[in-house]
Amino acid sequence: MNMKPNILICGSSQYANTDLFSAATPAGTIPENSEDVIPDADAGDDDGLILRHVETPVARFFEAKDITDLGEDGDFPENLSMTAYVKMIEADLRSNGLLAEDAKIDVVWYNIGETFLLSESEMDFVRSAAGYPNALIVASPMFPSTRADFKKEIDALAGLAGKRRLVLAPAASSGLNFASLSSGTQYLVGKTEQLYLDSVYAADEEKEAFDAAWTEFYGDKLDEWRKDLEESLSDCIEKAAGRANFILDSPKDLSLTDLVEEGIDLLVELVDILRGEDDGEEDRPGKTDLAHTADLKTNIELMIYEIAACFGRAADPHGVEIVLRHSKASRLPKDAAAVTYAVGQVAKAVYEPDTEYSSKDLLRIYRGAMADAMEMEFRPFDDDNPLGKSDDDFEVDEDDLEDEDESVEETDEETDDEMDDSGDDVHEPEDELPEDCRPDYGKKRGGKRQKKSKK
Repeated sequence: MNMKPNILICGSSQYANTDLFSAATPAGTIPENSEDVIPDADAGDDDGLILRHVETPVARFFEAKDITDLGEDGDFPENLSMTAYVKMIEADLRSNGLLAEDAKIDVVWYNIGETFLLSESEMDFVRSAAGYPNALIVASPMFPSTRADFKKEIDALAGLAGKRRLVLAPAASSGLNFASLSSGTQYLVGKTEQLYLDSVYAADEEKEAFDAAWTEFYGDKLDEWRKDLEESLSDCIEKAAGRANFILDSPKDLSLTDLVEEGIDLLVELVDILRGEDDGEEDRPGKTDLAHTADLKTNIELMIYEIAACFGRAADPHGVEIVLRHSKASRLPKDAAAVTYAVGQVAKAVYEPDTEYSSKDLLRIYRGAMADAMEMEFRPFDDDNPLGKSDDDFEVDEDDLEDEDESVEETDEETDDEMDDSGDDVHEPEDELPEDCRPDYGKKRGGKRQKKSKK
């Protein structure tokens, strides 16, 4: 048996489909030439549904044209289900000789290109995927401005597509700063392989051989994803711990009465205060700490959402509850940063795909992480000013300033001597600058923004 899944990549944005195809496969999978592209309308084939097909050693990839081409005036077609659409694709592939009569589409990647622009018809289509077992909904949350907005969008997507079917794989163009840009595609690839192996009838030896070939095919790509994932998780957890320090250092105007009226579950010590049993012990968190409890817990909840998204998965209130149940974050001490860090390590264990931990394991992870965190320092992290204060005082050596002034004066004199009235050393507008000196050089080269270094 020749095990090779047929994978359909489709969606309502052709650009997003190609972007996903490229991101979720090793470099060079999509040929630079156009031999893999199906003839278009200019060649007399205006009814085809497939843009390109690529056969690799481990899978056949079929990239569909924009699904809105099936609707009127470029709108998403109404009353179209996932099952009906896949049957249309399979018929189209057979007519082109690209799919055998006894073959079928094994796994579907339906790509939501712009999550905030979904029409009612497309949302109905996504919901219908529940009737097609091997369909994965790949979403790239677009430009959420805050961590709270990010959580809100994840909740909406999970409610629409189903948490188990949803895969978060942010595209490079998504502008997302709250999760890894590539680790979600690792989850997509791993889930695709598992869906195929679960649905195909084959001997164990054949499945093991396929798994080995699949791993070899992705090779360096898997290593790249793992490295990116570890960096993203560390950055996410450390920033959340830093936010806890910032929250504790921030002044609060809320009174204890205000917090109680909002229905917030505060610390056990708060109950003692309300009962008049406040003994004033110095080692007990004071009212200042209590006033920050709501923000500290919200920070932890948002961190858990970020950690899940780094793995390509959607968190939800139930998942957050599972994480908190195996930690002690319900009673935040004054070492809130350490608690946040430890909860982050538990969340990593809970959301890591293909791993299972018992309650004792998770508690052990939490205690070990707390011990480590107590020996660490977390810089207060302010989302509005992530680089810290800009008005810090620095000691200045006046001797260095004097030397610097002299060197500047000498340089100015030398420059004046070298220049003449003709200004030959200045590029006029019509002069041809060297290529690497032009203002648009980086843009033409597709220059990337440098990642900020940690401080």
